[in-house]
Amino acid sequence: MSALTFISQKGGVGKSTVAVNLSYSLARRGWKVLLVDADLQGGVGFSLTEKSKDAIGYHDLLIGAEGTIAEAIMSTRLAGLSLLTRGSKSAFEAILGGLGSPFVSGERIREIHDRITELSYDLVMYDTPSGMHPLTMQLTQLSDALLIPQQPGALCLRTLPQVLRMVAAARAANDPEDCPRLAGFLLTMADPDDPSNLNDQREFRDLLPIEMVLDTVVPIHRDFREASRTGVPVAMLRERPSSSALIFDQLAAELEVRLGLYDDEIVSRSRDDYGRLVD
Repeated sequence: MSALTFISQKGGVGKSTVAVNLSYSLARRGWKVLLVDADLQGGVGFSLTEKSKDAIGYHDLLIGAEGTIAEAIMSTRLAGLSLLTRGSKSAFEAILGGLGSPFVSGERIREIHDRITELSYDLVMYDTPSGMHPLTMQLTQLSDALLIPQQPGALCLRTLPQVLRMVAAARAANDPEDCPRLAGFLLTMADPDDPSNLNDQREFRDLLPIEMVLDTVVPIHRDFREASRTGVPVAMLRERPSSSALIFDQLAAELEVRLGLYDDEIVSRSRDDYGRLVD
């Protein structure tokens, strides 16, 4: 199993939107994916199910609530995609009130992570609190790879050094062979019709080595807001997926290579299956 963590220096960059729709696209491509809503705002769960308001979830597990991870995980209408929500209102209030702080230690976060990685998933994806939150910093250290949504603009450029320091801190906390790699920066909420926005994108790419910025760009699109209100990934919004949904298929294909999801056995099996289909 690989662990991918979404981090961002600020909120409002589309992190949860990317997490929901990318996990759906990867599951549709045959991977078994667990999406974990580790953000106290609960954006992932609220975007997908009303049950997230009362369900036992990630933060309940952190503060030592009764129940197992397997019991807390929700299945979805897509067989390969499962969800671990933020958690119940009581867990949320306990953590905000400081009552959960003795449980929410680095050791506890690692313990829950280790138990999750023992499950039979190809990929676990963590949506985390924005900024240098202690939970975010701990999960970056435990993960195999980091994905960083960035909205092109002046603020994005000013906060870039802080994001790079977050990545450096996560890598420095591990042995060189175990440190998380950078899956890439992902430009989000881009406006392809705004020349100044396109200039911001070019300026951002010029600041970093070419391999650090993903080719895929996620634009601003009304479908994302509508899908969130409806409680489905954007690919399920209409019978025939819109171009906005295909963007996440492109992103999934790009990340499969960067995350090392393929191995020789899988590639060989896929090639053999294709041969049987043609024959």
